[in-house]
Amino acid sequence: MRNFKKNIYPVLFLAVIICMNQILILALKPCTNFRNDIHKLETNQYDDLFVGTSHGKAGINPEVVDKITGERSLNLCLGGEEVQDSYYIIKEACRVNKPKKIIYELDPGYWVSTATLGPEFRTIYDELPLSSVKVEYYVDKIWKTDFRTTLFPWYLYRKGIKGAKERLVSKFSQAYRNYDDQFYNQNLQAYTEKGQIRIHKNDMPKNENNLILWDEKKLKPEAVKAFKNIVKLCREKKIKFTVITMPVPKETLEKYQSNFEKADKFFSAFMEKQGVEYYNYNYQKIQEFDQSLNGFSDYEGHMYEDQSDIFSDELGKIVKDM
Repeated sequence: MRNFKKNIYPVLFLAVIICMNQILILALKPCTNFRNDIHKLETNQYDDLFVGTSHGKAGINPEVVDKITGERSLNLCLGGEEVQDSYYIIKEACRVNKPKKIIYELDPGYWVSTATLGPEFRTIYDELPLSSVKVEYYVDKIWKTDFRTTLFPWYLYRKGIKGAKERLVSKFSQAYRNYDDQFYNQNLQAYTEKGQIRIHKNDMPKNENNLILWDEKKLKPEAVKAFKNIVKLCREKKIKFTVITMPVPKETLEKYQSNFEKADKFFSAFMEKQGVEYYNYNYQKIQEFDQSLNGFSDYEGHMYEDQSDIFSDELGKIVKDM
């Protein structure tokens, strides 16, 4: 009995630490619509998938594309999504419901910038269901970083202490538990059934704080490797694959003309070498599309919803002909 009492206290202490850790994760971790994206992917069959960054998330409306193609598509783009992330999202899609087409939205900035250990770092890993793909993703990305991202993931969300109580309560709501898309709606944007985030026109100040410019000297080898893995996977699975770059405001294009022209030259040559179709919409005229800053919520290139519909109508023609 004496030995039992001696051993039970460390066990209880460990149990308390584990419980506190889980409560902190629930309270501090942001609610992300990518949770619903993955749920849709796991429970439905889609012909076409869009992967890429927040530019694609705001600018690609699957509803409009599907009217052109007669197919069914899902927007799996995500803010902060690196090329490596896109590869594993596609790999997961192939595991559960293999699509016919993949459209990769390429932002040159993500090929030269280093991912930060912020709230978005574990988003994909956290939302992927347990599988060999999740394990591989963990070993490839999470394991190599700060040990706290594994043992104490709430460390990444520590700035979310404000609003922690409300966030914790919301995660026990019916809307959250039932994957209600409206759960993620905000005053300035709405999350839709097929994964797009529609940004409403507003009078908020516009800035270029998050603009990352192309610099070939900073090209990440891991981005090139991940992209080649995507191309290889799609060919092995007989999935049609194409790459697009979303348009940015003409004000941004003109101010940083040299950077954008160098990026276009590099990726046009790179995609030709890979045998991949590439469309850079910074240099393609789209009828009725307003490429001035009036059509975007910032200088970086996040479209307002009305412009996303015009763009998606044009994109649908490309997807249909793939």
